[in-house]
Amino acid sequence: MARPASGDSATDEVAKEDPSEVFPLGISRSHAVRNTLRGVFFLSMELSSVVLEEDVRALKSNQEELRISQTTSPSSITFTPQGNHDPALYGTSPGSQSDRPGLELDLLSLPLGTLNDLCNAWFERYHPWFPILHKLSVLGAVQNTVPLSDSPLFIVLKALVAVTLPHWCLSSPLSREERRRLSESFREQVILQAISNLSLGSLQAVLIVTIIDYGAGKLSEFWNLVALCKRIGVQLGLRDLVANQGDNFNKISTLPPRMLPAPTSLIEQEEKIRAYWMTEVLDSMSSLGAGWNLSLSRPENEAWFPCNEAVWAFPENATAFSSFGDTEVSSAFSIYLNLVTHQLYQVHVFLQQSYDATSAIDRTRWQAQCIIVDEALNKWRNSELNSQGLNFGASDSTTVLSAVTYDASVFVFVTSFLSPNWKFILTNTHFSAIIALHQRLALPPKGLGEVHGPWYHAIQRCLSACDEMSTIIRVIDDADLENMSPHMIFCIFVAARFFIGKEANISLKMSPINNDIVHAKILSVEIPRSLDLLIYGLKTCGQRWYFARRLVKVIYIAIAEKQVPIFKSSLPQQFYDLQYSSLDIDHALSVWADDSINPDAQ
Repeated sequence: MARPASGDSATDEVAKEDPSEVFPLGISRSHAVRNTLRGVFFLSMELSSVVLEEDVRALKSNQEELRISQTTSPSSITFTPQGNHDPALYGTSPGSQSDRPGLELDLLSLPLGTLNDLCNAWFERYHPWFPILHKLSVLGAVQNTVPLSDSPLFIVLKALVAVTLPHWCLSSPLSREERRRLSESFREQVILQAISNLSLGSLQAVLIVTIIDYGAGKLSEFWNLVALCKRIGVQLGLRDLVANQGDNFNKISTLPPRMLPAPTSLIEQEEKIRAYWMTEVLDSMSSLGAGWNLSLSRPENEAWFPCNEAVWAFPENATAFSSFGDTEVSSAFSIYLNLVTHQLYQVHVFLQQSYDATSAIDRTRWQAQCIIVDEALNKWRNSELNSQGLNFGASDSTTVLSAVTYDASVFVFVTSFLSPNWKFILTNTHFSAIIALHQRLALPPKGLGEVHGPWYHAIQRCLSACDEMSTIIRVIDDADLENMSPHMIFCIFVAARFFIGKEANISLKMSPINNDIVHAKILSVEIPRSLDLLIYGLKTCGQRWYFARRLVKVIYIAIAEKQVPIFKSSLPQQFYDLQYSSLDIDHALSVWADDSINPDAQ
């Protein structure tokens, strides 16, 4: 092959190969240069490979250290307690983790001080109206169980953290959204573990996380969890324990025997009793006003009820010499149980009945039955205010912590020892039952106004109940109202809705009568003031519970559209129809609230 033509440049001279110039071993200069360059290239590649391997090993080492620190070190997340505490008890973080897309946390990663703080927050803010746990046992398990995962209360502690974390770690670097996600993660863990592990702790944990769903206004999820609790309770034989004192546990009795272990301690027995009754309370209270809850348990005239709260505060070794029969007064929790599971049962049964609204005979019959149930509620509330009305059953203090027989006809509404929280809960529950009882009968269904007209007795009973509820809201402290059970939210909303719904229906059915004349003639009360107090109560509850904030928005829109015809209202028309209970329209209101927040989501 011909060599390419050369030029006069220096590069051409360098490129010329002189055959006479031979290196040792007979290698030409060009071959030597190429071999040298090739050697330098491979040497640089080897050096780069060594450096890369060292970088990879360092990266893996750093990732492993980060993983270990996140899973075993409490310093990955900061939890600052409420009040004055030693900061050394809590982990610190060099910066916020708000930019971490996959924020995860296991209960074992929490510093012990933080876990104690959250447990104390539970017993301070939630336990007074949700007293299903023995405080000393829970705090003792946190302090003394090593490792904590071996404790039978481990799932319960997860539930406590899930409920308290969004509200009691406000000073931590975690944002509100991150705390909410962590709470949701713990909630999901609790539910999955409870489904696969039948135990008292699983039942207690699911009962506790129902607070999250109800407070968020997720009633469908809440009812699903209550159904799970009822099934767990059935498998644990809690009704057999409460109603029959466990007489059929592993022995022949008048009842079919069950292969279930008897409680090994008074604390375990009392916690099972409280778990059973709390399940029944949630089932009854959450469906008050609706006529479709057919799964309610019939009341037991003779049953074990929870012991007095003073006895419940004793340590395990101090309960042996205490019995419920030795106390002078009942516990507020037991009074609440009697109201919700015994007295309100009659309201549920009444609302489940059907009647022909077009029939004057049926309407008269229903009104008469309504009055009978109403008188029973008033009789319960107006019982003699002395402890002699309590009919305690005989109990052996060495074996029974809370054996007591209740006779509803002589049950005493003892108010002298009730805290403001319990007075509020009992009063609001009682008066919301009055409204639920009379609401459908207060005003006739659409199209029958001229035939039947309003039932003024029912209207007045509902208005009196609304006024009583607004009165107690006026006197209760804001702090107590903010820490109130989320189940009181719906009670307040039911009263506020009756004010608005009644006014809208009367204006519609009795036009062209002037609204003010209707109020003066039928109501004889200052509606705006009472309604304002109810709204204030909802807004205060909304400091913690989203459910309350959502319902406040509904009330505000209804007030703003006071002069707007119902068919033009932005709210669902069923809101103004008192034939529908507040529970029946809740889903429509939640959809409306979501659409109003995200109008482009449709």
